[in-house]
Amino acid sequence: MSNILILDGDHKNTLAIIRFLGKKGEFNLDTLSHTRNSICFYSKYVNEKFIVQNPKTNPTGYVKDLKDILMKKKYLLIIPVSFISFQLCSQFQWELKKFTHLIIADFESIQIASNKNLTYALAENLGIPYPKVYTFNSERELMSLDLEFPLVIKAPLELGKNLVKYVNNIEELKMDYGNMIKENEFNGHNPVVQKFIIGDGVGFFAFYKSGKCENYFMHRRVREYPCSGGSSVVAEAFHDNEILANGKKILDELKWEGVAMVEFKKDNSTGMYNLMEINAKFWGSLDLALVCGADFPGLMIDSALGKEIVPWTYKYKRFQWILNGDLFHLLERPGIFFKFIKDIFQSENDIWLTDIKPNLFQIFYIPVFYFKKWFK
Repeated sequence: MSNILILDGDHKNTLAIIRFLGKKGEFNLDTLSHTRNSICFYSKYVNEKFIVQNPKTNPTGYVKDLKDILMKKKYLLIIPVSFISFQLCSQFQWELKKFTHLIIADFESIQIASNKNLTYALAENLGIPYPKVYTFNSERELMSLDLEFPLVIKAPLELGKNLVKYVNNIEELKMDYGNMIKENEFNGHNPVVQKFIIGDGVGFFAFYKSGKCENYFMHRRVREYPCSGGSSVVAEAFHDNEILANGKKILDELKWEGVAMVEFKKDNSTGMYNLMEINAKFWGSLDLALVCGADFPGLMIDSALGKEIVPWTYKYKRFQWILNGDLFHLLERPGIFFKFIKDIFQSENDIWLTDIKPNLFQIFYIPVFYFKKWFK
């Protein structure tokens, strides 16, 4: 039985991969994390667990630890999940591929995908709509702009966390823009200020091999957390030809390899889908794709084994992340109570009675979450 090493054991989408592959029983699954209190360490499907250096604070140490693990045990494949592990695995892919298979885009493509200014420049060249961006280098330039509120302030680079501020007037814009710069390291880049789009958020998810789209999946967000805009806590499968065309156009241009998500938002005022960002990593809503039959980790394994990639037809289901967001959404917006209860009975969800320990870990973490939120 082949061994597979799945990185980022502290992520919920890593847990989705481990549970889905573990239930098949075809591979020995190992995982790693920089902290012992990682959700995946509690899954019954995990064989070996490794503690490594924090990739954000010690990337060199992290890569060294990863190579040490690969030298001591033979793995068919390593699967990175978070952005930072995708970035480092791509940057050092030729060293890592000496020990195992790694299906990943090149470092330059990942850098374009993770920089919103470069992403929007790509969209401009390809004729793909994106929200209007306001550029300024001083307060004087800012005051001269014809601004249309509300606006959104976003981190210019992928940071591995949701860093977004919504502003309704010039005073809020100046304050939150300045605070974002003070509180974060953007390596000389300024935050992105853009038009706020009202409409449904949708995602195009794809697996590419040698620059060609082999399989894809799409979803539409139903509820998010934070409620003002964040990760999906309820989502459903869907299909749209415009999203398919533009999602493929972007990843084709980047000559992508492996998995990626291209996120769009429909502008209710125009009916047009606007490009929001490219996620050069596994996405947080991976559970939904898996229950719909879109087995992206399986495509990576098939690719490592040299098997032919067979196009799939995915099912149209709905997924609720009860303990990983929708409960928090309910606590802040009690008005969705009946929708919340309805989804419990009509949607797939993230509670596995056959692998309950990770869910118990999530329950115990709820007071920690609110403590950090209220007293940060």
